[in-house]
Amino acid sequence: MKRGYIGVLTGLMMVMLVGCTNGVSYEAGSYVGSAQGKNGPIKVEVTFSENKIESVQVVSHKDDLDYATKAVEGMTESIIEKQRLDVDAVSGATLTSRGIVGAVAQCVTDAGADPQKLGFTSVAEKTDSQEVLITGLADEKIITGDEIKAMTPVTFEAISIDASGTQTPTSGKGVKLEDILAKYGESQKNYDAIVLNATDGYAIEIPREVLAIRDVIIAYEVNGAACDLRTVVPEERAMYWVKFLNKIEIKGAVTQVETENLAMLETAVLSCTPETYKYYDAIDQAVPTSQLLEKTGATKTETVDVAGMDGWARTENYDLYKNQYIKITGENAPMFIGPDLPEGMRMKDMLYNKLGKELLLSVSKAQEKYGTTVLNGKSGVAVDKIFQELKIREAARYKLTGADGYETEMTLEDLKKGILTLSDSGVDGVFEGSDAVSVKGLLFIKAVV
Repeated sequence: MKRGYIGVLTGLMMVMLVGCTNGVSYEAGSYVGSAQGKNGPIKVEVTFSENKIESVQVVSHKDDLDYATKAVEGMTESIIEKQRLDVDAVSGATLTSRGIVGAVAQCVTDAGADPQKLGFTSVAEKTDSQEVLITGLADEKIITGDEIKAMTPVTFEAISIDASGTQTPTSGKGVKLEDILAKYGESQKNYDAIVLNATDGYAIEIPREVLAIRDVIIAYEVNGAACDLRTVVPEERAMYWVKFLNKIEIKGAVTQVETENLAMLETAVLSCTPETYKYYDAIDQAVPTSQLLEKTGATKTETVDVAGMDGWARTENYDLYKNQYIKITGENAPMFIGPDLPEGMRMKDMLYNKLGKELLLSVSKAQEKYGTTVLNGKSGVAVDKIFQELKIREAARYKLTGADGYETEMTLEDLKKGILTLSDSGVDGVFEGSDAVSVKGLLFIKAVV
């Protein structure tokens, strides 16, 4: 009898231990909470029993669908399974993941429990120990949230304008990057560019012309609440407003490398194998950048310049670039894009990609940007205009190569009299002159050096 009694008692204790997960009790019911995500507030509804988180539902959010979907599914499942808030963020969706956790933490508080007992760390506590690495100075520097908060603060009121044109009034407190650099005897105005990096992999380069006239603020308080360390650049687009800042790269003078080899995107993609790509609700076609690099024989460089028709340009790490896609159909095509590439790192209406001396040109976008002219009954963008706008190297002669292997040479004078026109072969070169020959399916124009 005694042995049986002990067995029953042990079983009851196990049930009680499982039921009292983490030793935390709640006021049973459903609660709604919200916290900041990547692009705006995330709203959740959490249902509690007396000793358990029963369900977590994301009611609404403003984050990009392809960015946030994995986090919405993964984070809610992890929180319920582990009955904890210190769960790992979903790779590629860090900001959405943290927003979900913060919103659930608010519900835990409303349900009469302490979210810290579930492993939750407040934003203010995280910011105190958050570190930002600064490279490009004589020596690398690391500055913490505590050190930034100890400096003379500035307050700001600004309007964040995202890629869709949505305007969000923002106010807060932080420290000017100029004041941080002054500690090391430096100034942002002395550099050609500064690259801001976030913990989720997002990176953006602020060019010299912006650094010369704008304040870059490292904010630790936004709209009256503590926040992660982030940049705010008043009077500039939200692409420069980097959340969860962890690295600042300072760049000195950069010598522009002249283009010697001009490749045609529309011809190159015809030799690639396109893949189906879901872009929001649309089903489009996209080509892996790795295939384009192979088909154009591009030499590996440290970085790749990706430029849009609107004049915006980004410098990407080569290894990141080669694992993305160029969307070639549908809205905003051609578009530099990738499943895990944050919205701010994509490039709509892409004009060109430049790797050192090699430039991959979208002739369709060049026609839109630079206009067209008619030659021999064909309409296309003038080669002379391309040379002027994109700083193509001027040599005595050039070799033109078709996708079928056909090759011909011509002088700079004859080349500049021609146009680039779109066709079923991708791009055709139409020329006139003493030794000019039109090239169907033109793939390369290369300076003979």
